[in-house]
Amino acid sequence: MRRYDPVGLAAVMAAVLAAATWAGLAAGGLYPVMHEGDMLHMVQIVLRQAAGEWPHLDFMTPLGVLAYAPVALFVRLGHPFAEAFVLGQALVGAVLLPAAWWAAHDRLPRPWAYLFGTGIMLLAVALVPATPDPGISLSMSYNRWAWAILFVLLLLAVLPGRRQGAGARVADGLAMGLGLAALALIKMTYALAAVPVVALALLLTRDRLGAATALSAGFGVMLAVTAAAGPAFWGAYLGDLLDVARAEIRPFPGGTVLDVLTAPAALAGSLLYLAAVTLARRSGRAREGLLLLVAAPGLTYVTFQNFGNDPVWLFFLGIVALALCPRPAEGGGRGLAVTGWGALILVAPILVAMAESQARNLMARSAGPVEVLPGDHGIRMQPDRVDHVLTRVSRPMSVGHSWWQGSMMPEPTVVAGVPLEPCRLISGLVGWFRTISEDIDAAGFGGRQVLVADILTAYWLYGGVAPLPGGAPWYYGGLPGVEAAELVLVPQCAARPDVRAHILRELDEAGVVLTELRRTDDYLLLGIAPSATSAR
Repeated sequence: MRRYDPVGLAAVMAAVLAAATWAGLAAGGLYPVMHEGDMLHMVQIVLRQAAGEWPHLDFMTPLGVLAYAPVALFVRLGHPFAEAFVLGQALVGAVLLPAAWWAAHDRLPRPWAYLFGTGIMLLAVALVPATPDPGISLSMSYNRWAWAILFVLLLLAVLPGRRQGAGARVADGLAMGLGLAALALIKMTYALAAVPVVALALLLTRDRLGAATALSAGFGVMLAVTAAAGPAFWGAYLGDLLDVARAEIRPFPGGTVLDVLTAPAALAGSLLYLAAVTLARRSGRAREGLLLLVAAPGLTYVTFQNFGNDPVWLFFLGIVALALCPRPAEGGGRGLAVTGWGALILVAPILVAMAESQARNLMARSAGPVEVLPGDHGIRMQPDRVDHVLTRVSRPMSVGHSWWQGSMMPEPTVVAGVPLEPCRLISGLVGWFRTISEDIDAAGFGGRQVLVADILTAYWLYGGVAPLPGGAPWYYGGLPGVEAAELVLVPQCAARPDVRAHILRELDEAGVVLTELRRTDDYLLLGIAPSATSAR
């Protein structure tokens, strides 16, 4: 690389970050078209963190404190939610830029350094959740941020550095230690994927200075969090992770591990990864091939745990494979070049969707959407998506095959002797939550703390009820927050009827005494009898 390349690389990365931030702010709001359940889950956590609450200590979630902290910071500073989301993503990109710049500059030839740096910035600021679907979505931004950090760590670990001084080793150690700490405080699965590769890379290079720097940086972050949240934070975090791991409600959010590796949409990528490992070793890059092999289980596990199971890791594979073949005509270089380009072609739809997401959001501002949250927070969706409640009801056929239809139907859920309809919410979640919340308030039950018998608990965002201390913005299992609950809200039509039945069964098994206070066509409101306090 020529001498001006480091400055040019930093300028390109900064330009991508600045352009995306400008586009997000110039749009005057955010215009999601899907995943409103995940979006409302995010809003709940952000508002609670902005109010000074801590994940794990004040509410249950398997996500770390940094998963939404950048957005919560700007909400706390008084920005509307949409603006805070854009600025929070800009903050993530700005913090990540030095480490990504260093990894690209020190590990990659010039063209791949620019591609890698641009891709990392897109992961930080996109308005789609790292999928090929171009529809704007505010869900799972933490996955994009964690992928970006993971790719920086893996690049530093797998490819040898071109600079050998003490300063370079300290820079590697700082990026690795801070990156691992950030992953642990965003989503633990990414940290578990990175640790073996980083540890083995430091061991193979016998880089004591880098290892000491990484450990010091990581422990420094842990001490800072402990000082801010208290030592109980770590035990509560571990407890949430174990509770979710043991939960039966959502053992994994998509396909099986076998699907992630061998499904038609995944098989080509799996074969390319295997080819890269083999060709790297045949080209005399045994260390790089070994580290790629060690990284494979972690990348598979992260993909398996992420909704959609999209193989975002193909971006990292393509960059590394191309970087390993500076002279494609020699040895296995030609095969590595084919492997690298093949991986980038497969991941191109995801990269394109991220790159154009800000422009799509900018163009959506004139489409006449309506506000999703109370007040002017700048998150807007189309009216039919907000107010048109679409449901699905399971029912048997009226004639024929009655001998087997009974076993196919879900077991009815009975409350106060009356069975609930096997009804599932499909869309219109915002309108559903808002209408029920307003009705609860009008009925005189406003301001009371409510345990929701469903997987989604965003009713309090629209008034009517109060957020539940110790509750779960997204239900995974158990009865989180029941000790503080005054009421139980049972939706007649649930986002997950099986979760509704599970929570009611758990309440019954715990000996919680419930009294019906209000019944409408949309919901039941049950009081928790004082006599049940000891049982809870």
